[in-house]
Amino acid sequence: MKKQWLIVLLTLALACAGNVVFAQAETTPVTAETTENPDNTANETTDEVTRFVLAPSGISKDSKGRMYIADRTYHVVRLRTKNGVYKVLAGIEGKSGYKNGNAKSALFCGPWDVVAYNGGWLISDSGNHALRLYKNGKVTTVAGNGKSGYKNATGKKAQFNRPTGMAAGKNGEVYVSDTENNVIRKIDKNGKVTTYAGGRAGCADGTLKTAKFYEPTGLFYYKGALYVADSGNHRICKIENGKVTTVAGSDKGIEGDKNGSALKARLSNPQDIFLYKNVMYISDTGNACVRKLSKGRLTTLITAFSMGDGRAPAEPVALNRQGGSLYVGDIFTEELLEIKL
Repeated sequence: MKKQWLIVLLTLALACAGNVVFAQAETTPVTAETTENPDNTANETTDEVTRFVLAPSGISKDSKGRMYIADRTYHVVRLRTKNGVYKVLAGIEGKSGYKNGNAKSALFCGPWDVVAYNGGWLISDSGNHALRLYKNGKVTTVAGNGKSGYKNATGKKAQFNRPTGMAAGKNGEVYVSDTENNVIRKIDKNGKVTTYAGGRAGCADGTLKTAKFYEPTGLFYYKGALYVADSGNHRICKIENGKVTTVAGSDKGIEGDKNGSALKARLSNPQDIFLYKNVMYISDTGNACVRKLSKGRLTTLITAFSMGDGRAPAEPVALNRQGGSLYVGDIFTEELLEIKL
């Protein structure tokens, strides 16, 4: 599965470098649907609706039930209304690049995740190695400069190498998986970027400085702890009180497909996490399923043909909850699956 992960990154890199234009999403004109101030700006008319064509790698939601979706295949950030209507919020569908300014003309390259930040929505623009911000109809760069690297600094002087999953902390900070640097970074409210956990690539529990990750992706902040989908090590880690521990999968980085007690179970390239009522949901991407960790045991929630309606997760990544449902973004089938909990 490490080979599969490398193929994903190489495909993304080629798409960005060559400005590849993907097939446009199927769209239908709409005249009546409007969004309701997604970022405290004036209402905007929704002039396009996208159905069944999206590749959700990251999902956030607001208090009104709207979802903000990072679509890394089509290089845009989408808004999904509570009624299930989609619009492109930022970027140009199918066109990659690096451009700030008006949201409708801004360009991204493989945006991976989106999370609330400083009154707007922070976007991990993975192909551009930067953190971008959508706010008041504009897109700006908050950290990074379009070039890969590893540097702690403020704003555009900071450098990342494929930032992917993000999670908002309790004091306005955002944690970021700096995937190709094999570390977890943190950006504060003032745009200052620091290394939060990890160092050299590897697989090891320990302190924030001695712990080792390999290509971490999804993050989730829950009750004072940060959970990490350590994708290259096929495990889920918990960071709490200055220590990193493995909570699901192998603490030796062993890949597999096995349910059971948390540390004896096996995962393959897990890429996102969502916790709700002390139950952890895991997009076990390499095994094409969604797993559930509850009371120390890992079980399979959905897998091929388990939904009973012909739909099946093939490459599940993004996870989020709305009401009594878990939403799963599948970037291969290009669907947003709803699972009743």
